[in-house]
Amino acid sequence: MGRMVMARVVAVSLVLAGCAATYGNERAPVTVSPSSSVRSPHPSVTPRQYPAQGKFVVDRTQVTRSNGTYTADGVNLSAILVTNSGKLTTTSPQIDKTGDAASNSESGFFGVNSAVLVQSAGTAVISGGSVTTDGVGAIALFAYGQKSSLSMTGGTIEASGEYSRGAIAADRGKVTLARVKVTTSGDHASTVTASRGDGEIVVVGGELSTSGRYSAGAYALGTITCTGARITAAQSEGLVIDGAGSISLKDCLVRGAVGARLYRYTGRRPGRAVLTVNGGRLIAERGDAFQVSSTAALITVKGGARVENSGGLINATRYGQAALVVDGGRLTGDIVTDETSEASVALHEGARLTGRISTAAVALDRPSRWNVTDDSALTALTGAVLKNGVVENIVGNGHDVRYDARLPANAPLAGRTYSLAKGGKLLPRR
Repeated sequence: MGRMVMARVVAVSLVLAGCAATYGNERAPVTVSPSSSVRSPHPSVTPRQYPAQGKFVVDRTQVTRSNGTYTADGVNLSAILVTNSGKLTTTSPQIDKTGDAASNSESGFFGVNSAVLVQSAGTAVISGGSVTTDGVGAIALFAYGQKSSLSMTGGTIEASGEYSRGAIAADRGKVTLARVKVTTSGDHASTVTASRGDGEIVVVGGELSTSGRYSAGAYALGTITCTGARITAAQSEGLVIDGAGSISLKDCLVRGAVGARLYRYTGRRPGRAVLTVNGGRLIAERGDAFQVSSTAALITVKGGARVENSGGLINATRYGQAALVVDGGRLTGDIVTDETSEASVALHEGARLTGRISTAAVALDRPSRWNVTDDSALTALTGAVLKNGVVENIVGNGHDVRYDARLPANAPLAGRTYSLAKGGKLLPRR
């Protein structure tokens, strides 16, 4: 699809959908865009081969215990297995799992080899205590299947093996963590993963941190909701949304090499990736705040959230379609697309954007401002406030901004040239 055709798609999207991301043909992603050296591959799915096994099993019964010790050392063996609508309530347990999984796909998608596995509408409620794992594919907590739920309040989780995550929810399973400190140190080991089949993760308070390579702070194919949490990824993205997943943050601190990556890995469920940052801070220490590739993505920043980056604000590549909506607040950084990609930004409620744009659609309400830091190119521009031939809500600082006069959304500009506040011009493309 050529840039001219894509520009018209974005312009129509801005007018009809308030800067919502548009959809195009889904393409298989490759790697993280060139501005970042991190990536988050996921093991391939294979048919299920191994049955769940547990050292301590709760099957169709209700069990309550305190101060227990649960251990498992062996291939595909969980320390605790809760199944068939069983319910386990445990206080201050010590749960230790060692031993590798026979298959990373089995452990990552079905929970085989987890320290605690809840399946078949089982329930586990853990208060305090500790969960530790040391083994390849040894996930600490795993909820698999509809009506399966696992919650932990207080306490610690430490996972040290490759592909050993802190918590996973898959196929409508749900994991809730409240004031839990989760640490992973292996490669390919996110702290929490909302996996395929609408897995759901809820995090309230606590600390989530990864130190391994390709280990995002939080990874969503399903739904992740975080409130008041600290999320840190030393060598990877703070957040990853893969396919039609979503992450919603409220008053969180997220710190990663890249802030957030929204993409679609080969074979993942198609659909829009959704990220909401409400209050708090998102910090990209060695790259872009938001990277979008091979998917349509809607990113909303509101509630006075602070977004900091050492690269760009948005980098859309490899058929990425990025829509950024800013409700109030101030954001700094460039918005850049490659020849295959699209981007739009909507500034509402007096939002402030400082940076260069190349190439994207822009919509502003009357009190919002775009502070231009270098010559920029737009597709559609809506909401420009004109007074005596000057665009008051675009501060040019001596730089020029070009728009595509052929787009219907730009008809009010009539193909003319206008002055920008503090120097520079708004003018049609050559």
